[in-house]
Order: sequence, then C-alpha cells, then structure tokens
Amino acid sequence: MRIFLSYASSDRAKVEPVYLSLSAERRHEVFFDRASLPPGEAFDARIRAAIERADLFVFFVSPDAMDAGSYTLSELATAQQTWPHPAGQVLPILLAATAVDTLPAYLKAVTLLEPTGNLNADVANAVARIEPTRERARQMKSIGALGVVILLCAAAALVWHRRDVWLSRSPALEMTGKDGAPMRLIPGGAFIIGDDEEAPKREIYLDAFYIDTFEVSVARYAAFMQASGNVHAPEGWPEDPGKVANLPVVGVDWRDAEAYCKWAGKRLPTDAEWEKAAHDNDERLYPWGNDSPTPERAALMKTAEEAYTGGLDPIGSHPSGASSAGVQDLAGNASEWVADWYAESFARDDVRNPKGPESGTERVIRGGGWQDGGTRLKTTRRWHASPQTRGHDIGFRCARDER
Repeated sequence: MRIFLSYASSDRAKVEPVYLSLSAERRHEVFFDRASLPPGEAFDARIRAAIERADLFVFFVSPDAMDAGSYTLSELATAQQTWPHPAGQVLPILLAATAVDTLPAYLKAVTLLEPTGNLNADVANAVARIEPTRERARQMKSIGALGVVILLCAAAALVWHRRDVWLSRSPALEMTGKDGAPMRLIPGGAFIIGDDEEAPKREIYLDAFYIDTFEVSVARYAAFMQASGNVHAPEGWPEDPGKVANLPVVGVDWRDAEAYCKWAGKRLPTDAEWEKAAHDNDERLYPWGNDSPTPERAALMKTAEEAYTGGLDPIGSHPSGASSAGVQDLAGNASEWVADWYAESFARDDVRNPKGPESGTERVIRGGGWQDGGTRLKTTRRWHASPQTRGHDIGFRCARDER
C-alpha cells in the first residue's frame, strides 16, 4: 500500500521511527519527505503527486501541524481535493495534545487515532486494519475495469481535439513579460528562509510566482524611460546606452525599480520570493550550490572603477551560476532591490507569503554586486539602504504572481 506521511517539521523526530517501521514491511511504499524527495526536484509538485497517488494519507495532529501557516494544511487540502470523502483514505493520528476545535471538519469526519503506548505499533495496527478494506475496494473496482477502459477510450476520442485546453491548465515553466523579459516559474510550497547567521531561520510558505530570469538590462530600462517620459536617468547612466544595452542597469533607487516593474505589468519580488528563487528548499549557500563562487558562476571582486566599463558582465553570462530554477545572476553582477522594508527580526505568525513590516526607513537589497567578495554573495545575506540610495552596483529584477 502506498502511504503518505504528513507532519509538521517540529514533529519529525517522532514521525521518523513510524516511517522506518512501516517501510520495514515491504508491502508498503511510504512517502516521507526527508527520505523521498530527490535533491533539485520541484518540492511542491512532487508532494502533490505523491499525495494523489497514495492509497492512505496519514496526518499527524499536533499544535504545529494545525498552525495557520503550516505546509501540513496545504498537504491536507490536496488530500481533500483528491478524496472528498476521507473514510478509508485518511488516517489522523494524535501526536500531541491539540484543541479539537482547531481540527478541520475534513479530519473530524473520520475517527482520530489516539495512541495509548507504542506509537509505532499503534500506527502499524491501524494501517493493518485499513489495508483489507482498501484491497476489497480495489477488487470491486477491477470488476468493471474493462468497461471503464472502453468508456475512457471513447471519451478520449471526443476530447482529443481539445487537448490544448487541458494542457493549458498547468502553469508554464517559462513566460515572457510585457517588457519582453523572460521569466521563470518558482513553484509554491514551504521552504526554509534564513540561516540564523545572516538572517533569522524560519519555515514559511509561498504561493507560486514568476521571476525575471535576468536582471533588468540597460536596453529595457531605456525603453521604459522613453515610453514613460521619465527624465530622471539612473546615476552613472551611459552617454551611449546602445553600447552597453545588454548590461544590467544600475544606479536606480528603489522607487525607480518599483516604477519600472509597474510599467512592465509586474512588481518587485518580496524578500522571501527572492530567496526562494535562489535556493528553493535545499538551503544551499549560493544559487548554484555550495561550491565557492568563481568568475564563471558570478561577476565578483572586479577592480574596475566604473560599472559599465569593466565592472558589470552582460546578462546571461553566467549560466553555470544559475539557481535550480534557471534564474541567473542572483549572486554577483548587480545587487538587487526587493519589495520589503528592512527588519532584523520577523513577526512569528508572518509565515504565509510574508511581505515584511508595513513601514520602515530602509529597503532590503539582495545578491551582492560586482565588487563584492565570495562571502558577501551568500544567498541568505541581506543588505539594506534608504529607498533614495543610488549605487553603481544596485539594480533589480521583477516578479509577478503565477495567477
């Protein structure tokens, strides 16, 4: 039987022995995220696929699992979409004392297992009682399998000519913004932000979004200036923009960056979105992994005096430094404005699509620039400056919601 284990990360130590116990029975295929998620694979998509193909969804109930920002509730929502009626499909297990009124109605519709002694044994016994019921249901379904296949074939013939409609339901991995800039999809899901060294470490959840594959170039910013009538050129703006058209634009303040993104039908990425684009959920040190920065991966430690004459590299110059999502120059070249006001700490309950404090005096800057050394390019490193700041190593990129 295929079993999916859903639990809060704080409960992992209690759940892992259950996983090992169930896995020891070779007739079970058990999905336990820490053991079943291959490195570099899209976290959210793999989780959803595992739930949808599972025979049994085991949900470990605890106060952390019921927290409004917990990814366990997102997994439970996927289970509910997969099986509107949970009987025989969902097994809730009380792992720690939890107020009953916090349980979703979906969980209350089935009996809650309250272990009385050995958690591993109690779970194994509960699964064993459910397994025969599941097998009988599978046998009943097989009786009409041939008829179902015939009906499905007929239905497939009817909808084949509309297959493009069905395919369009999945979001594209790449798209092009109004400004002509390519963008990459960053799947939604839970991930760890910060590292308790450069920034506080915490688990949050983000909805899917798109982010520019490259930093905004001089050419695209020149088009914005011409179209919008913006006469305030960035600091250090080149006399002949055409000669450096493919370099990242720098010397823009936060309001310039925000105005460009709005003109392009997009927005600045949040602090959290920027970091998720850089390392997804594997807590790597740099967008490309844990290997030290090199000139092939990032523009760094340049000794040039001017950004546009020897400092910056053309966008697209560092494919080997791309993140797992294919986003380039998230470390080095131009450091980047993001949407958030700067704060050293975060509200404890701000864990779903966090946008930082509502006000402040400085905005967050990410990524490190062309003059910075390797340690200053770490994905978790956060800089901050007044929104009016214009620097010869500060640029930006845009983002937009997936829907």
